[in-house]
Amino acid sequence: PRVSWRFIALLALAYTGTWLALLTPVLVTIALKVRHLDPQTATSSLSLVLGCGAFFALVGNPLFGRLSDRTISRFGMRRPWLVGGILCGAAALLMIAAAKSIAVVLIGWCLAQLAFNAVLAAVIAVLPDQVPLEQRGTVAGVMGICLPLGQVSGTFLVQSVSGSMLLMFALPAVIGIAAVLPFAVMLPHRRLQPGTVP
Repeated sequence: PRVSWRFIALLALAYTGTWLALLTPVLVTIALKVRHLDPQTATSSLSLVLGCGAFFALVGNPLFGRLSDRTISRFGMRRPWLVGGILCGAAALLMIAAAKSIAVVLIGWCLAQLAFNAVLAAVIAVLPDQVPLEQRGTVAGVMGICLPLGQVSGTFLVQSVSGSMLLMFALPAVIGIAAVLPFAVMLPHRRLQPGTVP
């Protein structure tokens, strides 16, 4: 069946919220945190953190996409990855905010990349799962504006709470949760039966 504009709006909100939570640290807050912890070697430390995080993103996205294609949970194929990923990603951002060393920032960012890429893989898979062919172009077009929207929103959000390192990480995490959970709750139930996929 055709999907409603409410479905499309919640899908776009979840996608935007995930990008906001993921890109805000990349663009702004991790650099500030690294500079605060290690001003002498901030450039090399930041390169290490972002480079390792990018590797985990590279591995995580196809891995979690494949896992969600084979998930036989009673909650459906995508919902466990949406909910688990956004909660774990938010916890990883809080871990980075509270970090006292570059090593903890590195571990936290690698975990955040894995978690948020699990969400992204599940959100993107909803398009062929739930959206009929005649609406896919429209929905894909709406999703196309979500990444730059999350990017710009995250930058303005951080500027508004620039006095608090904790809030600079916590607010994107909370917004990500608030954006993804409503979509996960209303997502039509698609349950994979055991043995359907090798």
